[in-house]
Amino acid sequence: MIKKHRAQPIIIHKLQSLLKRALLNDAKQGEIQRVLRKHISGYRGEQSLDYFYRYLPQNNLIFLHGLRISHEDYYFQIDTLIITPHFLLIIESKNIAGHLYFKSAYDPLIRTLNDHQEAFDNPVEQVKRQSYHLMAILNNFKVLHVPIESLVIMTNPKAITEFSPAYKEARLKVIKSSGLVAKFEELSNKHRKEIILPKDSKKISKNLMKIHTPDNPDVCSKFQIHPNHLLTGVFCPSCETELLQRRRRTWYCPSCKNNYNKAHEAALVDYALLISSTISNKSCKQFLNLTSTNQSYQLLKSLNLLFTGNRKSRIYHLDNLVKKTTSKEDASP
Repeated sequence: MIKKHRAQPIIIHKLQSLLKRALLNDAKQGEIQRVLRKHISGYRGEQSLDYFYRYLPQNNLIFLHGLRISHEDYYFQIDTLIITPHFLLIIESKNIAGHLYFKSAYDPLIRTLNDHQEAFDNPVEQVKRQSYHLMAILNNFKVLHVPIESLVIMTNPKAITEFSPAYKEARLKVIKSSGLVAKFEELSNKHRKEIILPKDSKKISKNLMKIHTPDNPDVCSKFQIHPNHLLTGVFCPSCETELLQRRRRTWYCPSCKNNYNKAHEAALVDYALLISSTISNKSCKQFLNLTSTNQSYQLLKSLNLLFTGNRKSRIYHLDNLVKKTTSKEDASP
């Protein structure tokens, strides 16, 4: 049973909007593109595990994807937490290609690809930190003496793992995707006693979801881009870089000659992702490059957005529009 579904990280949508809207030099654009590729790769690695999850016993498991919880002034994240009647299982997925060498608990993961070496945070130590924080959170819930296991799953089929003979913990915890079912059976044989009743599983999942805090980074600040340097206007859904013109209650593209009735929705989502989740009538007029506040008022009104204040000081809330748009994209193949 999936209690918390996996969602595409909001930073992916934000970085895509930033690349579309920001005036960037080649170096800055390359930096943002590298960060975006990293997040997309990680998300696809997590998605790829769904194929193997379906071979686990489904009737008594609870899956929580993408938890992010504050503890000791620090946010820790768990790709997937599986609650079983016998133990909890933290899964950290890594979609990294190349030769991966695990030397020791004191050393980073070393990746060699195309004769180039790169150091990564040691994921074995990462899941140990996650286990520590999760155990403390469970103690706060008065859920005591629950075994917590953790695995690092290398999801990239082009990954080759190597372990130093002394680093036995990594050899036990790091597996390929295809080894998940066998490893789960091994852990189930290790923890035969049923100590988490169905009501306890529901309590744990409910409490964890209650304190889950989605990540919502300010990408403009992160890459030192002032909002005033973002391109305004409504982009053509077909041409992508062509700006549309507002004509007779529709959007007209002078390049492909097509009309689009709802093209402003994507522009308002960009505004919410990059500038603010709320917008005034005046700001809407400026961002959509409209000629009057009456036009922006009519467009905002047509979206049935939540708002606060009277007409002159009204502030519209764009969260539901963002959620609707991004969830559609997440559902796409």
